[in-house]
Amino acid sequence: MTPLVLFDSLDLSKASNESFYTTTEIVAERSDNSYKVVSDLVRKYRFELEKIAPLNSFFKKLNVNNVGRSRKIYKLNEQQTLFFIPLLGNTPAVVQFKFDLAAAFVAMRNELQARKIARAVEKPKGVTLHQSISEWEHFPPHGNTWHTIIRSLLATTVTGLTKKQIQARDTDWRKEKTLLDLLNSEEMERYKMLESIAIAMIEAGSDYEPLKVAIKATMETKKAVSDPHQNDF
Repeated sequence: MTPLVLFDSLDLSKASNESFYTTTEIVAERSDNSYKVVSDLVRKYRFELEKIAPLNSFFKKLNVNNVGRSRKIYKLNEQQTLFFIPLLGNTPAVVQFKFDLAAAFVAMRNELQARKIARAVEKPKGVTLHQSISEWEHFPPHGNTWHTIIRSLLATTVTGLTKKQIQARDTDWRKEKTLLDLLNSEEMERYKMLESIAIAMIEAGSDYEPLKVAIKATMETKKAVSDPHQNDF
């Protein structure tokens, strides 16, 4: 099911409570209204909505193959949503949607706070990892590239995504940003666990390949322990 509240980027440098939004498509689906009814209502009250905040939108193809006709999707932030939802009336579906949407905005704010805390806690450890890599006996052949290689290994392992897929979480990716800014709070917890293993192995003089195998194996073992019945039939 589509989340009720969205956020364009997990980059903490741009994160704020004002960045969260729902869409007219989600509103139509969850309030049992047609998309035309909802979008017409947005256009009718556009002036009032834009007094709250700029009314942002994007176009989405109606065909799953991204060809043919498209529709204009409006984004509504939390304050705009509080104004707009009552305009749809008080049907059971709308009442339930208002309740679920309010909970979703609260959950998103909590996730943002948890993510900021996890990122702040990780930063001092990042210095230790940086120092460990810089003093590594295998550092000279690839130099500073090792910092990128090892951090990318940890990030891709905890997310199960490629480096490009992680970067794609951000609609405005730039080289000065780091993959760590695009991890959520749960992924950051796993990252810190793997980081401590990487530091220990580097300080023990391990080569890269054994380190890579250990990192991958640790994550697989953790998944197996968390789901002991995954191989049951």
